[in-house]
Amino acid sequence: MNKVSMLGCAVVMGAALTITGIAQAAPDRAAGKRTHPVVVGHRGSPGQAPEETLASYRDALRDKADVLEGDVQLTSDRQIVLLHDDTLARTTDVEEVYPDRTPWRVGQFTLAEIKRLDAGSWFGSRYAGQRVPTLKELLSVVDRRTGLSLELKSPASSPGVATLLAGELNAAGLTDGATLRSGAYRVQVHSRDQEVLREFHASAPKVQLSYLTGGRMLGDEDLAALAGWTVGVYAHPRVTGAADVRRAHAKGLKVFSDPVDGPAEVSMAANQGYDWVTSNFPATARRILDGRTPFAAANGVVVDSVFPDPGGDDAQPENSEHVVLRNTTSRPIEVSGGYLRDQASNLMKIGPGYVIGPGSLLRVHVGPGTNRPDAYYNGLTAGFLNNTSGDTVSFFGAGHSLIDIHSYIVP
Repeated sequence: MNKVSMLGCAVVMGAALTITGIAQAAPDRAAGKRTHPVVVGHRGSPGQAPEETLASYRDALRDKADVLEGDVQLTSDRQIVLLHDDTLARTTDVEEVYPDRTPWRVGQFTLAEIKRLDAGSWFGSRYAGQRVPTLKELLSVVDRRTGLSLELKSPASSPGVATLLAGELNAAGLTDGATLRSGAYRVQVHSRDQEVLREFHASAPKVQLSYLTGGRMLGDEDLAALAGWTVGVYAHPRVTGAADVRRAHAKGLKVFSDPVDGPAEVSMAANQGYDWVTSNFPATARRILDGRTPFAAANGVVVDSVFPDPGGDDAQPENSEHVVLRNTTSRPIEVSGGYLRDQASNLMKIGPGYVIGPGSLLRVHVGPGTNRPDAYYNGLTAGFLNNTSGDTVSFFGAGHSLIDIHSYIVP
């Protein structure tokens, strides 16, 4: 089964690395310069708020992200909105509001129609009423110290989006190509489509451009070709090494990470020499890069392991996909009301009355089963943990505090 996480095809490393030994992790206070990578809030701070909503972007600003990242698409009346998917189905209530307009593609709806949709309740009831934002609304939120990284998403579905984006950014005075104190660009634009990048460049020639590689580092010939007109390439430390990063640097290109969330992944990016670290948890990424404890709310419970492939039906009764929580302390810890999310924000809850004994385990299952002191079943009818490549699972307490992040790789 090919399950898609927020990373796309998310092959992520298990948390074998620690936060120690991160290359250039701490500020160089003597020189008055910060030497660790630029921190990018991928779709805002979507590990803790609904992606690409103003709530998510405001959280990323609160978390001191150096850059806010988002995906731009066009409505049917040619307004620019921030939305990742080609359709509105995953992150809004479009199926309820417009049940007869399948497949609910972004470009089939006017801005006024899209503004009727709830873009927050799918993530959590406390975000009910969040809307799909326009580019203008995002620009009204971002401050002058924070950069923007905008992806020209699905340009074939939004013809002309590059020129319109350049026009809005020009009108806002954001196309001067400036570099901010953090080392971020005021605006950079990225895409998997080189032609749409060239279209944007024709209308905003000073804005920095970068190319999405799909994870692996490109060959020297391709890097050399990009070096003539872009500033960087995206890759993922799970499938690159320090030598790959050095090859890009030798061509004069920066290397930006695809999303990395847990201590292992962030450490890998920093140690390999990535220039920008993109994360769904920008506050956590910054803590790791600064050499601090990754999780301010850590209470001794960690994600011990993940079982994404039980064999057969992923949501089979009693033996479904599950995540194992471990109490690392000598005291009992209550986890009632806590929950787990994968990188696509799929949700598993923990019911009332659950306490993990000292040094003990709790298995949180996706599917149905008989609840026991050491197992809780969510009763869902379909699995979602990635069992073909890997994923990242985050654990939150009942008060929505982030307690741990665990990444795993499927051999």
